[in-house]
Amino acid sequence: MELEYLEAFPDKRYTVEEMIAQGEKVLVRMTVKGTHTGTFFGTAPTGNSIDVTLYRQYRVVDGKIAEHRGWIDMVTMWRQLQAS
Repeated sequence: MELEYLEAFPDKRYTVEEMIAQGEKVLVRMTVKGTHTGTFFGTAPTGNSIDVTLYRQYRVVDGKIAEHRGWIDMVTMWRQLQAS
């Protein structure tokens, strides 16, 4: 799936907005911005920009990532891609 994003938004950039750590868990809230210049899940390039929030949750054991989960605001992303 990451390859799909990279091909669709080759100029994408992430900004860490907030990071919270407690015990083994780390939660990161980020913003991702980019331009839709490649096919994205069958949708032809629109040239539209995206600016969406995503979250990553990590479980760190012995200084290494043991588990990772991610969530992204796909509703907002699709709305931004469909805007003309």
